Amino acid sequence: MFKFNFDVEDDTEQSTNVNHTTQNQGPTSVQAVVPDAFTELLLADALNSLPSKISYSPITISLASGGELSLPRRDLFDARFQLISQNADDPDALEQQSINPRSALHFLDAPSDLVPLVYEGGLKTWECSLDLASYLDGISSQFDVSGKRVLEIGCGTSIPSLYILHRIFSSPPSQNQTHIHLQDYNASVLELVTIPNIILTWYLSKAAEAYRKSEEWADPPLELNISESLKDTFHQSLTTYGVHLRFFSGSWDTFDLQTSGGSYNLVLTSETIYRMESLPNLAAIMRGACNAEGSKDVHDYLCLVAAKVLYFGVGGGVAEFVRCIRDLYKGGTVETVWEKVQGVERRVMSVKWN
Repeated sequence: MFKFNFDVEDDTEQSTNVNHTTQNQGPTSVQAVVPDAFTELLLADALNSLPSKISYSPITISLASGGELSLPRRDLFDARFQLISQNADDPDALEQQSINPRSALHFLDAPSDLVPLVYEGGLKTWECSLDLASYLDGISSQFDVSGKRVLEIGCGTSIPSLYILHRIFSSPPSQNQTHIHLQDYNASVLELVTIPNIILTWYLSKAAEAYRKSEEWADPPLELNISESLKDTFHQSLTTYGVHLRFFSGSWDTFDLQTSGGSYNLVLTSETIYRMESLPNLAAIMRGACNAEGSKDVHDYLCLVAAKVLYFGVGGGVAEFVRCIRDLYKGGTVETVWEKVQGVERRVMSVKWN
């Protein structure tokens, strides 16, 4: 197990050291762990599993086009309370979850601790996801996401996708059909933070203005009642705005493009190149998602990777990622399209498959 000693609440000017620690319970080697297989999580099932109320906090993104955008994130203590409540009638199961190093409850207590092929950090919001959202804002006039197929790989709290949905829900409804697919290794991450964050982004947008005004009571600040009426209205808004959401969990090497509907116009990922062993599988899913082997022109897709230049203690980083793309796929190119050079160096890169 290793721990990233940083997140968006920390001072990002500090070193991004990764400390190797000893995992006292459960498997200690990657080889001993069987990776989770590709699975689709249905939106309706995830909505039905939510409690009657969720709490959230805002996160502020400095936009490339100027100004700031505040997006909601579900509070981790609220997600923890959901898991505890679900097991309230079974104390033994709750105790097992609290000590089981593979359980969602265990990582809600230590969301920065990453265990390869067990938990990949999706409960936390990492800095580079904000960089990617800001970059998308900067190119929004050149790249219109409406009517496109979008895949966010290793989405976690899904800040880039939340930015895209915010733009869609803040604009007039369109006849264009936009498909946004979100993938994370852990299904529990999708259930506990990804999907609640999407609901919250919709609820606070212009698309939900009529619903907010029609409610018989005002929600307390930073809390949202998950009623049947809200679920129905959310589904109706998705239809009105032509938004199609799908959610996939499991390891990258098992991702099934045929099941997901084929290639994508926009492929996004952030903070996913920290482990060298996973780079070939990441490159493969990105290349397949861009239909690099098909007849698409190189300009038919945009593939963006946001990352820190170096992840200390793990071996991953920009240089290793670039080398992987060039070595595995002759003619593949990586271009830096945005960078931060002060403090902890970070980049947004565009990948082309020739």
